[in-house]
Order: sequence, then structure tokens, then C-alpha cells
Amino acid sequence: MTQPTASSPTASATRPVPLFTRDFILLCLVTLSYFSSFFFFFPTLPFFITHLGGRASDVGLLIGVSSLVAFSIKPLAGRWVDQHGRVAMMSAAAALFSCAAVLHVWTFSLFFLFSLRIIYGIAIGCFTTASGAYLADIAPPARRGEAASYWGLVNSLAMGAIPPLALGLMSSESLHPLETSLVTLLPGREAAAAWPENFALLFLMAASISLSACGLSRGMREVHTPAATRTRHPLYAREALFPTAVQFCLYLTFTSYTTFLPLHAHTLGMANAGFLYSTYALALISTRLVGARLSDQRGRAAVIIPGLSCVMAGFFVFALTTTPPLLYVGVALYGLGVGLAQPGLSALTIDRLAPERRGLGMSTFGQGLDLGMGVGGVAMGAIATHFGYSLMYLCGCGCAGLGLAIFLWGNHAGSR
Repeated sequence: MTQPTASSPTASATRPVPLFTRDFILLCLVTLSYFSSFFFFFPTLPFFITHLGGRASDVGLLIGVSSLVAFSIKPLAGRWVDQHGRVAMMSAAAALFSCAAVLHVWTFSLFFLFSLRIIYGIAIGCFTTASGAYLADIAPPARRGEAASYWGLVNSLAMGAIPPLALGLMSSESLHPLETSLVTLLPGREAAAAWPENFALLFLMAASISLSACGLSRGMREVHTPAATRTRHPLYAREALFPTAVQFCLYLTFTSYTTFLPLHAHTLGMANAGFLYSTYALALISTRLVGARLSDQRGRAAVIIPGLSCVMAGFFVFALTTTPPLLYVGVALYGLGVGLAQPGLSALTIDRLAPERRGLGMSTFGQGLDLGMGVGGVAMGAIATHFGYSLMYLCGCGCAGLGLAIFLWGNHAGSR
């Protein structure tokens, strides 16, 4: 059967199949809870690492290692969700994430934090594989781009709301008496008694939200029929490699944005960078609301090409920024770009997958994200440490440009 190319519309002329079913709504709620917990760590972990004696390169390494572990575990996770179902994997991953968040309360060395980041990587790899495969199962074929856009909105909502909340919770003086009480009550926390930040409150809040994701997932209906065990298991889906390569280039930029933006903003005199994340989320949400059906109606290239172009423009602005207001311009461009490109790439991947290979295929596609974030975190951290933030962001601009070149080449080759 001929696979649809990125340039051909996939929308059918028939009456649209309902999208907002019970399964889809529950998937969005579980994803929202999971990533709300996840985004408690993005703006605050660099400050926590600094308290433990780490440098910018250590921040990049410790953020990036979880993505590299997620990349490594996803071939196994893809098999597991195809063989045993999606829902059980989502529940187990959310529970593991919650346990790791609690253990942060007793983390006082970079080595122990490194171990926790490995556990986080396993949880992230399993959850994103299972949830992506579940989306592929329940999304109507003619509305895949729309489904991917709306599902991605919950991630954006979490990124918009949680970082300002997390940074505010971490630095709140009014809540510090409660933090002091926790330090007194919890054994082994004496070393943190003099810290002005409320890290124990922060980590316990993140753990409780992740645990709620685990509980919500138990109400989801498994719609996938597990595949029979095979003697030979492939490690990746060949048909997903093209969009995966583009996704890899896109997410080489992501860690340098999410992890180093608070530190960069601080050097420019911005006390709380949380609202930069909110700006990103608003740009991304508006893009996905307006353009949700665009790739279904006009083809995947109609959103992927302008999306990658906006990412390039955003990072170019970051590289030239010398005042805080310009950061908002770069963040808005970056949000517009990711909001267009990522759902289009997700829908393109699902277009190319047979039902029995969706778990493996979405794990392959997710590996592009994880490898990009992992390599990007380590590489961008090293560049920022030795050469500064401006050159780091110029490198990010080049990474997005490479992704655009790969897509243009592959889309042209596929349409011939």
C-alpha cells in the first residue's frame, strides 16, 4: 500500500468522525497531570544543581542524561506497549516518576541526582511511548493532525502554567516556614536547613501531581489488542526514520531553551523567568488552536516548513538579545514554530505506520525527541560554559536549519 507523502492532504471528504471521545479526553487529562509534574523540574533544577556545586556544563549533562536514557529505553518500551498494552505502561511510568520526585527531597550530591535522572529517563521513555501509541490507536485517520495538535495543547498548558508556579513556590518567603517545618520533620534533611529555597515543598508537590496521573490512567480503556510474541523483535521502525530525523534536529534546540533560558534571563537582569515559559505556551497554544486542521487539509508540509523556519528565527533573536524584552520575541517565535512543526511531524509518522507497528513506530519517533534533548543538553551546556549563550543559540538556529533541509529533501524525494 502506498503511504501518503507529507505534501498530500489526508483529510477525507466524508463526515468527520468524533474526536473528543471519553478515551481522548482521559488521555489528555493523564498527559496534563504527568507533564505538570514534569515541568516542575525544568526551571528549578538548574538552581538545585547549583546548590549542589554544579556548573552550566553539569546542568546540561544532568538534564540531558534523562533524555538519553529515554532514547535507550524506547525500543524496549515500544515492544512492551505493543505486546502488553498502553494503559498499564502509562500507569507504571507515572508511579515511577512520582517515586523519583520524592527521592529528590533527600538528594545532596550530584552523583545521587545523576542516578535519579536515569530513573526519570526510564519513566519518560515509557510514558511518552505508551501515550503516543494510545493516541495513534484512538485518533480518527482523517483527523490525525488535529488530534496531535489538541493532545499537544495539554503539554503546552502545563509548560505555560507550571514554571511560574514552580519558581514562585521555590522562592516564596511566605511558604518558607512550612519548608522549615518539613526540614525538621523529615529525617536526613539537616543539610538543607540553611537553604532559602523551598525545594522539599517543590519536589513533594511534583510527586503528588504525578501520582494523580497514575490514578487517572486506571480509568482508561485499553483499545489495543496485544500482538503475539515474536522470536525476533526489531529495535526500530524503518518507516518512521524520516520524521524522526527531523524531530531530532528540532529538539536539539529544546534543552537549550528550557534549561538555560532562566540562567540567561538572570544574566540580563530578569528576576523570574517563569513568564517566558507562559509566553511560549500561549504562542504554542494559539498556533495549535488556529492550525489544528491545517495539516489534515493541506498536507503535513504546510505546517512543518513554516514551523521550522520560526524556530530558526526565534533562536536567531535569542543570540542577539541584550535586553529582557527581546527574549519575549524569541520565545514567541519559538512557540509558534514548535506548535506548527511538532504536531505535523507526529501526524506524518502515524500516517506511515500500520496498526500493529504503532507502538514501535511511535517509540522510534520519540527517540528523535529524546536523543535531540539529550545530545542538545550536553552539547549546548558545553558551548554555553566555554563560549557563552549567544553562540549556543546560534548553534540552535543551525540545528533547526538542518532539520528544515532534511525535511525539504525527504519530502521532495517522497513526492516523486
